Amino acid sequence: MSKAQTGVYLAGKVPTEAFVVALIRATVRPELRERRQEEALALREQAMRPAPRTTPGAPVAAGPGAGYAVELAAAQARQIETYDRLTRALEQRAEVERAKNNSDKLVMVLLNMIHQLDRRVAGLIEERDQLRAQPRSEALEDAERKLARAEEQEQRARAELRRAEEKQRQAEDLETKVQDQLRQLTDELDRLRAGDTTSPIETLPALPDESEAGPVSADPVGDDIDAVLARASQVNDEDNTTLNRLTSELDEPAAGVVQDNPPDNPEVLAGRSVSAVSPLPGVPDEGQEAVRALLRRSPAPDLFVRFLAEATRWENVQVHGIKRQNAKPGAPLDYSRYLRLRRQGSQFGGFAYVYAENSRITLRLHRTRHQLDAIGATRARTRITAHRAYRVSIDLTDETSLTQALHLATLAYDAT
Repeated sequence: MSKAQTGVYLAGKVPTEAFVVALIRATVRPELRERRQEEALALREQAMRPAPRTTPGAPVAAGPGAGYAVELAAAQARQIETYDRLTRALEQRAEVERAKNNSDKLVMVLLNMIHQLDRRVAGLIEERDQLRAQPRSEALEDAERKLARAEEQEQRARAELRRAEEKQRQAEDLETKVQDQLRQLTDELDRLRAGDTTSPIETLPALPDESEAGPVSADPVGDDIDAVLARASQVNDEDNTTLNRLTSELDEPAAGVVQDNPPDNPEVLAGRSVSAVSPLPGVPDEGQEAVRALLRRSPAPDLFVRFLAEATRWENVQVHGIKRQNAKPGAPLDYSRYLRLRRQGSQFGGFAYVYAENSRITLRLHRTRHQLDAIGATRARTRITAHRAYRVSIDLTDETSLTQALHLATLAYDAT
């Protein structure tokens, strides 16, 4: 199809049926093509036989007139909006299924890993006990180091297993919600279309690991286990972000099935999230809009804002954007990725890096899983592939996670 001919159709000429079919085939996903083609051809047929115009100022007779045309347009608009929401619900169902499959696979991997770690711990205990009969030696110290590492790895594996099992349960709950929503939207769409002959609607993810150059390891088995645990933690993080976002989307209040107000309507946002309308605490004016845009995609925007509000009340705490790589002198800071909370006057960098888009808090702390559990930070996790100084991270999902995040942030603040 030539550009000139396409331009003629865009200028207002009714296109041929062949053009409509070709356009649908080129722009619509395969599973939606048949229905979209029926709709487009019905609209083309309607355009070929337009309703007669009435003389300006002439009274409109009852029946198919101006009032009827307005009602028809409104009905068709409701159908299109409902259909779009139905399409989004189908996409949500697919995302939930992917997250659940990830969690199912992760549970099996972690169960097998825990079994292997139990055997490794038992073997290392036996090796250590045998070496204790000899004078203190380097071999005994090596066995004790490997045993301590394996025991910590087992604790981490069990923690990740609990997280994966929680994701399974969360995904199952979301499956029920999205199925209910699909049935509701399908029923609504059928109701809107009833009797309307002019209706327009008829394996684990590959995640990169940050490798660090170094000498040949004395415990390669333990290194391999650490790598798998790091990947398991990343998969849990990804699923957690997806499921929390879908939970937020599915729990959004709506008046009936059809939304009368667009999502950007300030009145709707005001009732849903203070983060959408209030100045963000501590964020410089130049970064307000960028951070607010990230919060619109966040699974827990209000919790993130409350964390900022509390942390920025601490003495000498300031919020900074990030200096772009190769930025010119005097260039503005970047607020489109994450924020840095810094204690002014400290010789260190920021004590916390906070991500508005997924409500994640990463802290300048280096703690083991056992140490986190000992202080009650059960929602936090250790990060193996991160910078050495920033090894603790926590997602804001509820009041408990917010309380734990603020406690950990206090420790990081005091340490700097």
